Amino acid sequence: MKTLTISLEPISVAELLEMARSDSLLIKTDKGDSFLVSHVDEFATEVELLRQNYMFLSMLDKFKEEQSAISLDQVEKQLRE
Repeated sequence: MKTLTISLEPISVAELLEMARSDSLLIKTDKGDSFLVSHVDEFATEVELLRQNYMFLSMLDKFKEEQSAISLDQVEKQLRE
């Protein structure tokens, strides 16, 4: 991932999108805001969304802590709740 500070490197949107084709960009503004520009593919998008889903991550942590095995039916039921 490449980091750009917009106030230091004036760049067009077209140039940003072209750069994002090969590598994700973390764009920072002089006001302190940060944005991520990334080429989208379905699998990578799903992974990123799951990484940001704290309920899903908490569920995984809970499962990891449990020593006993649970059935697939139980997993499906918990996911539907």
